[in-house]
Amino acid sequence: MAYQNEYRANLRLFEQQGDILKYHPLLHVSETTFNTTLDDLDLPIHPLFYLGYESIGCMHCTKPGKGREGRWSGKTKTECGLHLKYFTKHEHA
Repeated sequence: MAYQNEYRANLRLFEQQGDILKYHPLLHVSETTFNTTLDDLDLPIHPLFYLGYESIGCMHCTKPGKGREGRWSGKTKTECGLHLKYFTKHEHA
């Protein structure tokens, strides 16, 4: 969702990376709409949310925090890079 960080705010709804067409269906969903939809559909909230984890990354580097600030605590990164690096590596292989 674009409101989560600068990288996501600069994504396009459809993006092509090599032979892969990527679609970001939740890109333009606001935080308010997201939370309202959770309530409307009576979807459960992850138990870690109530312990202060508003966003969950890997178990080794996630700490409690507002929004995505608990991910990669003490580092400048905001995305795990799994998909970013995967496509870059395979396009040039």
